[in-house]
Amino acid sequence: MDYDSAVNWLFRQEAKGIKFGLENTIELLSRLGDPHRRFRSLHVAGTNGKGSVSAMAGSVLREAGYRTGLYTSPHLVDFRERIRVNGDCIGEGEMLRLAAEVRSIAEDMAAHGRRLTFFELTTAMAFAHFADAGVEAAVVEVGMGGRLDSTNVIEPDCVAIARISLEHTTFLGDTLPQIAFEKAGTMKAGVPVVTLDQGAEVLNVLRERASELSAPLTVVGRDTSYEVLSSTLDGTEVYVEAIDRVVSLPLIGRYQGENCALACNALAEMMRRGVYVPDEAFPSGLAKVKWPGRLEVVSQRPRIILDVSHTADGARTVAAELRRMLAGQAIVVLGVLDDKDLDGISTAFGSIARHAIATAPQTSRAFSAQQVGEALSAHCPTEIVDGVAHAIERALALASEDDTVLIAGSLYTVGEAKRRFDGKTC
Repeated sequence: MDYDSAVNWLFRQEAKGIKFGLENTIELLSRLGDPHRRFRSLHVAGTNGKGSVSAMAGSVLREAGYRTGLYTSPHLVDFRERIRVNGDCIGEGEMLRLAAEVRSIAEDMAAHGRRLTFFELTTAMAFAHFADAGVEAAVVEVGMGGRLDSTNVIEPDCVAIARISLEHTTFLGDTLPQIAFEKAGTMKAGVPVVTLDQGAEVLNVLRERASELSAPLTVVGRDTSYEVLSSTLDGTEVYVEAIDRVVSLPLIGRYQGENCALACNALAEMMRRGVYVPDEAFPSGLAKVKWPGRLEVVSQRPRIILDVSHTADGARTVAAELRRMLAGQAIVVLGVLDDKDLDGISTAFGSIARHAIATAPQTSRAFSAQQVGEALSAHCPTEIVDGVAHAIERALALASEDDTVLIAGSLYTVGEAKRRFDGKTC
C-alpha cells in the first residue's frame, strides 16, 4: 500500500458515516497498547476558535521544551497536517505503517460486526504516533461535539472550551444548550476547565456539568481578564492577566485575543498540575504560532486573504474584522458545504463584498455554485463560476492592485485555494 492508497482507504471509511460512542475507539486503542495513556494532554472543544487555541497552546508547549503533539481536524491540503509532533507533520512512512496496523485491526473488528469510522481510525493513528515519537504533552482538538467524540478517551490535565455556536445541528442538537451539553461532555472529574464568557444559556450548562464533576471552572472575561491592545493585518497584540504579559500574535483578528487568553489560561491550569511552562515560553511560543487559513494573507497587491469560517457566527465575526481593517470592500469568492447555514454565511460575507463570485469546492457535500449565487445575490453583485480555481482566476481578473480578495466559506474551498497559491502545508 502506497501513501495515496492509504489515504484513499481511510477516506473510504468516511463514507460509512459518523458514529458517536467510545466503545470502538477504546477497543482499537487497547489493541494498539493504549498509546493515549503515555502522554500528558490538553483537550480543546468548542465551535469557533478551537483550532487556533490548539495551535497556540501547542506552540507554547514546544517553546517550553516539551516534545509536543498536536492533533487537529480537518486538514487543508495534506492529510498529514492532522498529526504533528513539534510542528512537523507525520512522515509518509510512519503514516503508512500506522495505516496498515489500524487497517488490520479494523478488518478483524468488522468481521465481528464492529465497523470503525474514518475519525476513529485517524484518532488512534495520532495517539499511536505521539506515543511512538515520545511525545510528552499533546494538544488534542475535538472533532465534533465532545461527549461521544473519539478523542474523549484521554484523561487531560485541562479542558478548554472555546466559543460555542450552532453547528452540526443534525447530530448535536438544534439549540445552544444542547450543543453546550455535548461540549461539556469533555469534562472529567476534578480536572480544571477553562472557557470564555459567552452568554448565560451556554455558561449555565457548562457550570452545571463542572459542578457535578467537581471540576474547577474558570471563565475568561469574568474570572480573569485580557485586553486586545491592537489588531491589524500584521497581527494582534494582547495583554493576558493569567500570565501578566503583553504578547504578540502573527494571527489576524481581535477574536484571536480571546483565543490567546483561553490558551494561556489553560496552560496556567496545566502548570498547577505539574506541566511547567517558563514565563518566556509564552511570548516566544505565541509569536511563532502558525495556523493557516484563518484570516491568512497569502499575497499582496492585490491582497489575498483566506478564511475557513463556516458558521454564521464565525462569518459575522470575520466580516466585522475585515470591515474594521480594510479601507474598502472586498471581492469575495465563496464556497459552502451543504450542512452549513448558507443564508447566514452569505449575509455576513455579502455585507463586505463589492462583488462576489459564487462557486463550489470539489466535494459532493457542497452547495452548488448556483445555490451559493442565489444566496449571495440578495446582498451584493454576484456571478457564478464553477470550480474554485476558476473562481479565483476570475476574482484576480476583476481586482486592481489595491483590492482585497477574500476566499472563504469552507475548509474545502480554502484548501483548494492553498493549493493554488502556495501548495504544501507539510
